[in-house]
Amino acid sequence: LKTKARKETQMKFYKVMAIPAFLYGSETWILTVADKKKIQAAEMRFLRSVKGCTLLDKIPNEKIREELGIISLEEKIINYRNEWRQHIDRMPPGRIPRRVLNKPKRRRLPGRPRKQWSDILRRWKKHFA
Repeated sequence: LKTKARKETQMKFYKVMAIPAFLYGSETWILTVADKKKIQAAEMRFLRSVKGCTLLDKIPNEKIREELGIISLEEKIINYRNEWRQHIDRMPPGRIPRRVLNKPKRRRLPGRPRKQWSDILRRWKKHFA
């Protein structure tokens, strides 16, 4: 896509408007693999247009992010989650978010277990520790 805006202006828009709007509430999302792929595809579609290349140029995503000085949205979601968890840990025990996060486990219904925010956080702690 050809735009008349400079690359710096597009990147400012991306950092100030697009990322916060896109990640609103992301600290509590339950992301599936399909969701992660959609997030990365949307992010890279914008970044490729800013850089002025297409998929046919076969430039790796990491190289595009490195040239533009951007970290991936998935890493930002991980950082948001960690900050949110630390915020909840600082809350007094009677607060609703803290009670909901630390609710007692009960017997689950038959079938595949539903993903929970705390399960995903535990897996990420192992992955990034």
